[in-house]
Amino acid sequence: MISRRNLMQAAVAGVLVFQGMSAAVAAPVGDATGDPDQWVLAISNDILDAIRGDSELAAADPQRVRKFVDEKVMPVVDFLRMTRTAVGPKWRQATPEQRQQLQDLFREQLIRVYSGALATVKDQTVKLAPNRVKPTATDAVVRTLLVSPGKPDTRINYRLKKVDSSWRIIDVDVEGIWLVNNYRTQFASVVNQSGIEGLIKTMREKNEQAAKGADNAGK
Repeated sequence: MISRRNLMQAAVAGVLVFQGMSAAVAAPVGDATGDPDQWVLAISNDILDAIRGDSELAAADPQRVRKFVDEKVMPVVDFLRMTRTAVGPKWRQATPEQRQQLQDLFREQLIRVYSGALATVKDQTVKLAPNRVKPTATDAVVRTLLVSPGKPDTRINYRLKKVDSSWRIIDVDVEGIWLVNNYRTQFASVVNQSGIEGLIKTMREKNEQAAKGADNAGK
């Protein structure tokens, strides 16, 4: 039985592994405008290989993880949309400064979860799963299976949006848990009671607690 925590780690790994294409894959950038299934398949396997070949990344070195995210993830993920969706309707009431804080804090939260997921990358490969949902000109759902020898396959589905003629990921589903929607449920209980400032405060406190926990574990 896969725990919810492990599923969330796999979801974040799925997002970030998929998104590493910009600097690690030799295929032309124009591929992002083509078939979304083949794009996800090629990128996923290439980036799994890249992580296995980078000892600092595989060991979740904090500086290496952030460098990986800044250089290979952020340029090709619609992170503004992800944050806006996670925060929910109250996003419209946030000031530009608050919106930037929310993005920064959400990014930090995902990086910490991702660091835990890196240790799970070993000998997995990705293959396409049957999919009856056909992409439109602007939207697509790509269904894949993460194959681990000797273990049950893990279903990972990607929701994509066309942004400036290129595909961008906006959510990822691991075994029925959509990453952004899961955070939206968590954030809603806070923002409905305490507003945007309350959510910012809560996110900042959780990030600080996580950072202290990581520091203590390393001593």
